[in-house]
Amino acid sequence: LGGEERQLLASKELYGPELRDGVGEPVEIVLNGHENYPDMILKTKVVAVDLFRQALGAERPNDETEAEGRLQDVAINTDNENNDSERHETTDSVLQYPRSQTPLDDVGIPLSHGVGVPGDDENIDRRIEREQEAVISTPDDHPDKPKQLSNLGNSLHTRFQRFGNLDDANSAIVQHQAAVNLTPDGHPDKPALLNNLGNSLLTRFERLGNLDDIHNAIAKHQAAVNLTLDDHPDKHHWLNNLGNSLLTRFECLGNLDDIHNATVRYQEAVNLTPDDHPEKPGRLGNLGSSLLTRFRRLGNLDDANNAIVRHQEAVNLTPEGHPDKPRRLANLGSSLLTRFERLGNLDDMSNAIVRHQAAAKLTPDDHPDKPSRLDSLGSSLRTRFERLGNLDDIHDAIAQHQAAVKLTPEGHPDKPCSLDYLGTCLLIRFEHLGNLDDIRNAITQHQEAVKLTPDGHPEKPSRLNSLGNSLLTQFEHLGNPDDLEKAIVRFQAAVNLTPDGHPDKPTPLNNLGNSLLIRFEHLGNLDDMDNAIARYQAAANLTPDDHPDKPSLLNNLGSSARTRFERLGNLDDMDNAIAWLQAAIKLTPDGHPDKPSRLANLGSSLFTRFERLGNLDDIHNAIAQHQVAVKLTPDGHPDKPGWLNNLGNSLLTR
Repeated sequence: LGGEERQLLASKELYGPELRDGVGEPVEIVLNGHENYPDMILKTKVVAVDLFRQALGAERPNDETEAEGRLQDVAINTDNENNDSERHETTDSVLQYPRSQTPLDDVGIPLSHGVGVPGDDENIDRRIEREQEAVISTPDDHPDKPKQLSNLGNSLHTRFQRFGNLDDANSAIVQHQAAVNLTPDGHPDKPALLNNLGNSLLTRFERLGNLDDIHNAIAKHQAAVNLTLDDHPDKHHWLNNLGNSLLTRFECLGNLDDIHNATVRYQEAVNLTPDDHPEKPGRLGNLGSSLLTRFRRLGNLDDANNAIVRHQEAVNLTPEGHPDKPRRLANLGSSLLTRFERLGNLDDMSNAIVRHQAAAKLTPDDHPDKPSRLDSLGSSLRTRFERLGNLDDIHDAIAQHQAAVKLTPEGHPDKPCSLDYLGTCLLIRFEHLGNLDDIRNAITQHQEAVKLTPDGHPEKPSRLNSLGNSLLTQFEHLGNPDDLEKAIVRFQAAVNLTPDGHPDKPTPLNNLGNSLLIRFEHLGNLDDMDNAIARYQAAANLTPDDHPDKPSLLNNLGSSARTRFERLGNLDDMDNAIAWLQAAIKLTPDGHPDKPSRLANLGSSLFTRFERLGNLDDIHNAIAQHQVAVKLTPDGHPDKPGWLNNLGNSLLTR
């Protein structure tokens, strides 16, 4: 605003006291900033400047009703900001995909007039009461009725996001639907009203997981896009929100058309957003997150590289001190971490941790995103521990996740996610140090995460899977059969709750195979062996060759087939085992930490077949595989003695 406009606003003479309570204070935030609610500063700036320039150019309204009417006209066009979750982490024997808290950038709360400021609970409650009174007193055929309904829906939606009361979410959808129904086709406000309805449906889906909500959200966002010309200033908002809905559905159902279409919509939104527009960094961030999600499904490195470029651009365009800087740093960190997991470049790992540390440091403890920042930092530290083995990293990772759990209030929908992360890190530390308190606490955290996740929620299967992992690990160390049975039940439930075609389906299938194979080894029931191999095979068949988890799944499948051969002697099992193990090695990049163990598995299988058939090619090849496994394993590694022993056996046999 210009100096004259600033003076007028500073005088607070534009509106009466009641409107100043709802409007004047947020404008001061836009102009001057405020330590208690920094997120308001730029998210409201565009609408606020537009709104007050219109108001300053007009005569002072005669009463509140007229003033509120003008505010509604400006504020009805909204953008949506959404939180996305990204999955990562695999281990060779027990695959896991706990949800990563890496939110999509620039997806937000619909801007209704004077919703109030974060933490101003009385203000939003009073506003909703006034808006409800306005809706009740306005006849359905009044031209302002749809706007009043939409603004009431926006306020209810905001209160739901703040406090989580489902009645608010349901009521918001009812108000938005009524606003759409009362607005004729061709009316200039129709796209905005459809968009607001889509936002509310998307938010409720994220809480309850009802697929009808996400399908309807996409339909509403698509209709908003279709009704808006490319040169309309709001088109990029609608495209962005359509991308959010498509990406969310992809994460639930795994249909590749959704991720491709989401990426296209985000790219279009970027193209339509001017470089100097305050939303440009957010658009770039969403495009980057979509590319990263597609990379995780399809494994195309171009997507990972482009995701990092887009997130870096988003960070570069975001000034220091901007409230969204931490989020964009976190998204960049997650992209770098994902590329590290694929290529193993330690520079990516180091840079990822630096970005996550900066994001956590820049986020105040009372900020609602602080737990997700801590969880992301904890995940990156855990990944470095798994690669380098420095115990300080796993201790620090646990500390970050514990802090995230502590900062997340009871009843918050993200609480189960932080608990799941904490449980996974405790499980990993137990596997390295053997402290029984860690495995018991891991099970407790995973049980609580499952308990707090409603049935039908898209993350329920992954949390059941995590609980199964902890129970299975406890069985392997303490031998209580109840733990094994409970693990199998949890893995089976995770399989049953994951729809066919979902990208995460192979994970619980693989883990169910692990637990059935272990039960076979303890009880000798051949049905368990057959069922384990069937689960491994299903997991491998559902995973494309360029997926980073394919080698691990093939390795497990090959190892189980060899076990059945050793029990029943069917040569087809041994031939299949060797073929699957060879495929696993072929798909494992050089430098991957699991390459030596897979070579050792193949060498042992070739050795076993030589003992059965006497083909010298098998013993020569077995020695070659064991030699490479030894060569690739550094001195001091706990597996080195085993590989040397295998090589010695093979040489002695030859």
